[in-house]
Amino acid sequence: MSWEYAVIVFIYGSVVGSFLNVCIHRLPLEKSIIRPRSSCPTCGTILSWYDNIPLLSWLWLRGRCRNCQQGISPLYPLVELVAALLALQVAFFFGLTWNSLWIALLGFAFIVLVVIDFYHYILPDVITLPGIILGLMVTGLPSSGPPLPTLEDALI
Repeated sequence: MSWEYAVIVFIYGSVVGSFLNVCIHRLPLEKSIIRPRSSCPTCGTILSWYDNIPLLSWLWLRGRCRNCQQGISPLYPLVELVAALLALQVAFFFGLTWNSLWIALLGFAFIVLVVIDFYHYILPDVITLPGIILGLMVTGLPSSGPPLPTLEDALI
């Protein structure tokens, strides 16, 4: 894969990571992941688009809210970075294919589950149940990269 594609995959992965942060924050609270827009966890100020750029905004604001100056957890850019690196890893191993998209989606779901489980000791059904189905579907995909488990192994 060329470096240009790697940069694009990294950027898309970090954008997905930003959405994963929304899921991590709102799913345990049983809130909508679509509305309202992202806001400061301390003062509730709605974030402008330029305060919501994955990885860069947190660094630019030095981990603080533009409005109240309270610290914003480094977990936010960490999740964005991990998602971007996951997207890169999948693209390098499996290429830029539709099958890679399904494998990456499964990895993104695992990121959300790990963080939610770490902080809340729950695994939301809204992620685990579709994840089981997606995981079983992925086992049947032809792979140009590392071998995927067989359906029998996945069921066990």
